[in-house]
Amino acid sequence: MRIIRFLALLVGSVYLLCTPLALAAPAVTVEPNTINVGINFTGAQTTIKGAVPEGAQVIIKASAPGHPTGLSKKGRVGGLWMTVESVTVDGMPGFYQVLTSAQMNSMPPEVLKQAGVDPDFAALTGMARVTARHEEQTVVLDPAAAEEYARWLININKEKGLYSIREGAVKVSGSRFEAVLDIPAAVPRGDIRIEVIAVSPDGMVTSLEPQVLKVTSVGLVKGLGEMARTNPVAYGILAVIIALTTGLVVANLFKYLQKLIFKDEGVSAHH
Repeated sequence: MRIIRFLALLVGSVYLLCTPLALAAPAVTVEPNTINVGINFTGAQTTIKGAVPEGAQVIIKASAPGHPTGLSKKGRVGGLWMTVESVTVDGMPGFYQVLTSAQMNSMPPEVLKQAGVDPDFAALTGMARVTARHEEQTVVLDPAAAEEYARWLININKEKGLYSIREGAVKVSGSRFEAVLDIPAAVPRGDIRIEVIAVSPDGMVTSLEPQVLKVTSVGLVKGLGEMARTNPVAYGILAVIIALTTGLVVANLFKYLQKLIFKDEGVSAHH
């Protein structure tokens, strides 16, 4: 009898070890979790859902790495309007959106600092590294001058829909939350990191497991992008051919419209 019990226990243990464990559902879901960018892409939306402690406020931060961006300052030199300084801004995200369930001014400043967000993008200006070329040397601008250019880049990205702060955009019901993230046409390709921070009524901050929203090129956009990276010469030739073809089409269309206009004028004059 003992042998039978031992064998039964052994078989049961082996079964448990060999049976895959059910993975717990993530606290945050992103649907869809992939955005395909094709030739006619004009933007998209994705829904972020999840569970937080009862009564908690929610902060969602979505960000993606950026790349060095050139900016130029115009001014008058000898009565002529021209570029007086060109800089490169690096270190700032290429995509940055913050969604909250409450107004930021109702949240403790230390909570916002811990979450790495603020209502005027100050967290981003501190990330910027701004350099300029002076007398054939690369010079790092001082913080005051760097902030001016960082603010310009922030405004440019806000106009493109890449940067935004949407207070009250997260809907919370009990322990569940939901928000819609807008993806503009100019979204950079790659991974967008989505972080969710829950702020309980007593001020405790809890960070949920980050999720990733993938942005990928498809079709013609993907093919041209790969050509630009792997064969820049062929890509340049193709760009010139497209430009010439477009110019010819526009020129012929203009001639056709001219003929129609002059023909109509001739008929009117005859009458």
